[in-house]
Amino acid sequence: MKNSKKITLVFLNGISNAGGAERMTFYLYQYFNFKGYDVEILDEKKLKNTFLGKLYWKLFKIKRFEKRRLKYIARFATAYLWLTSANRMIISNGEPTAYYPTDVVISHGCNHKMELDYGKTDNQFTRTSKLQKKACENAKKIITVAESVKNDLINFYKINDTKITVIPNCIDTQYFYPISREKPNFKTIVYIGRLEIGKGIKELVELSKMVESKVDWKLIIVSNNSINTEIFDHLQNTEILVDIDVDKINELGYSKADMVYYPSHSESFGMVTIEALSCGRPILGNSVGVLPELVYQKFPGTYLLPNDGNADLLDIIEQCIVDSKKFTPEEIHQKAKEKFSIEAYYKDLDRFFA
Repeated sequence: MKNSKKITLVFLNGISNAGGAERMTFYLYQYFNFKGYDVEILDEKKLKNTFLGKLYWKLFKIKRFEKRRLKYIARFATAYLWLTSANRMIISNGEPTAYYPTDVVISHGCNHKMELDYGKTDNQFTRTSKLQKKACENAKKIITVAESVKNDLINFYKINDTKITVIPNCIDTQYFYPISREKPNFKTIVYIGRLEIGKGIKELVELSKMVESKVDWKLIIVSNNSINTEIFDHLQNTEILVDIDVDKINELGYSKADMVYYPSHSESFGMVTIEALSCGRPILGNSVGVLPELVYQKFPGTYLLPNDGNADLLDIIEQCIVDSKKFTPEEIHQKAKEKFSIEAYYKDLDRFFA
């Protein structure tokens, strides 16, 4: 890698609280600023607002170019980097720098594996997967967020494992910590996430029907948008919360949970897992993202849904709730803090960039 105190972070979505990847870009930006680097964020907005970008983006009014949008943005980003970044270290999330010899690619997941998980029936790479594969091939080093992602890049893209390092995502314990609550006379299941097929909406609907038939259960659904929320409108035992800010999601969501329910079909990491644990709440979910690794490590408060679809889900949840009480919320939080705090993440980056 270049020995440079100037860094360009190429992440098209930039910095926000909209999702795990965007939040991790923020922590990366903060890390390099703290270390005294000159840090530039190169996102789609910045590319689009350059003089040539304003002209180039007019191409996307044409159907052929819009269909191949990511590919043509990657070409424009490559030209921009060649012209402006000769003495800068380049770090990206992959696809935008497919044609550029990036110093580091940070992979939040294998796109091809995600598409297979979401129902793709053939092994042909899509345009996005081809760009991701090429970006990984051209990168000097790669950071992945979980062992499963590393294995996916090796198995599907044939990337040399010697240039891949696993550094897990982190959480800000300023927002995610145990909040005490009065014990209600009912058990509460909390779901955090978008209401779509890949996130397990079908399973969530089935759970809501089970909860509706009980007097001592409640379901809270927290989503970052209102899409599909109307499905649950008629239910008395289900509460819907939409567009809750990160500084309120613990108080209104996680802290209410006796169990966090996580039926997602595919995750590269799964921020919900470590957020729940940092809030001291147990989580039960499918074998996706970092959750199965934590279950294997016997991490307190982590549980996997059984493959047997005939099992009574509420019985399973209740058994996990009882088992999770072996640990206090503070003990679960402390274990999560040791492994996934911002401080732990920065120590991992120190070792990587040493």
